[in-house]
Amino acid sequence: MNMQKQKQSENAVSPVVGVMLMLVVTIIIAAVVSAFAGGLAGTQQSAPKASIDVQIKIDADDTMSGTNDVMTFTELSGDSIQTKDLAVITYYVNKSGTVYKNKQTLTSAGTQLYSYSTKLSRVPYLSDMRLGYASGNTVTDFGNYTWKTGDILSTGTTAGTADLLAINDTATPHGITDLADFESGSVVDVKILHVPSGQYIFNKEVIVQ
Repeated sequence: MNMQKQKQSENAVSPVVGVMLMLVVTIIIAAVVSAFAGGLAGTQQSAPKASIDVQIKIDADDTMSGTNDVMTFTELSGDSIQTKDLAVITYYVNKSGTVYKNKQTLTSAGTQLYSYSTKLSRVPYLSDMRLGYASGNTVTDFGNYTWKTGDILSTGTTAGTADLLAINDTATPHGITDLADFESGSVVDVKILHVPSGQYIFNKEVIVQ
């Protein structure tokens, strides 16, 4: 009689132990998955926050008794941004329907900004005379500086603007080009991509002034 009761007791305990073991294993697996997911989330880089103004002006005064078609990027406020982490993406369609697309990065070719100089600069360069003239100055080349609040990035000349828009993308080295089909009212889709996070910090259609 006692042996029968003991067997019944053992039979009753076995399912309970099995369920408890399954629960323990489930909890351990859940903890491992949670830790792994948390680690992945922790390694993803967030995009910098910044308020940015982009302008494109036709026949802008170049302060040297001449005019140029110039594109500027101004950080109005926000985080300091390493330009090596950025890509400037532009999309423009001219009157005849020709599409011009470009992605400007740290590795993009330089531009011959001035007809009187063969020195190259990667646009948009940092417009800061404390660092010297942009032409041939690698310190101010796009991708080589940190963009801070108040800093203005510029294409400098018509040639620089044409190059950033890839209108003269077949020129080697990239250089002087006439933007005859580019006028006030033209629309350029401009995006600034923060490459490490894969997020845009600027994404607007810019109307040429």
